[in-house]
Amino acid sequence: MPELKFNSKIYREKAITGAISVYSHLAKFIIKNNKGYIKVKMDRIDPSFENIIVDEFANYVLGMTKKCL
Repeated sequence: MPELKFNSKIYREKAITGAISVYSHLAKFIIKNNKGYIKVKMDRIDPSFENIIVDEFANYVLGMTKKCL
């Protein structure tokens, strides 16, 4: 199960939850706050996107973070 860690000093939780809502049809997402990080785990990933979803999701979160500033 892939896991991403976003530093909460840089990334906004609103940006992460927004990205999850956009990508929710491609995987199941589990989000947790933990010691200055927002952790996102992905499960049940659509096999068609298995090789690219982690990087694409992280890029989308970055773009959403810029909009939330």
